[in-house]
Amino acid sequence: MRAILGLDDDTAVVIRQFTYTEPGHPPLETVVTVLPMDGEAHRWTLHRPADHITEHDLRAALLHHRRN
Repeated sequence: MRAILGLDDDTAVVIRQFTYTEPGHPPLETVVTVLPMDGEAHRWTLHRPADHITEHDLRAALLHHRRN
């Protein structure tokens, strides 16, 4: 994510993986949050394990986020 967005070292990237057992939730999701020192935080949710997320998945999430 850092390379795709061209982030500097002062920008935090937090990756968290969640498991759900409640009906109506996907069984697992990974949330990527970008927290710049100055500016707005951004968050993307991908419905797959963190270790299965590819660069293509991240780019697709970015494109979808920017359309909203």
